[in-house]
Amino acid sequence: MTEEEKRALRNSFAGKRVSEMTPEERELFDKEFQYSFSNKPKGTPAFTKSKPPSKPKDLTMGFLSRMNLIVKK
Repeated sequence: MTEEEKRALRNSFAGKRVSEMTPEERELFDKEFQYSFSNKPKGTPAFTKSKPPSKPKDLTMGFLSRMNLIVKK
C-alpha cells in the first residue's frame, strides 16, 4: 500500500466510528493505533495506600490536648 492510498484511507475513516469502517480502513486503523491493554501498570501509581494515623483512645481528650485546652492541676 502506498502513502497516497494510506492518506486517502486515513481521510476516509476520520470521524467515523470503528463499527462504520470498511475492512481496509479498519486494517490500517488497527496497524497505526495499536491498543496496548496489559495487566502490568505502565508506571508508578500517583499515590500509595498508607495506614491511617492512629486514633487516640479518648477522642475528646485527645482533641482538647492538641488544642492546648486541658488545664493540668
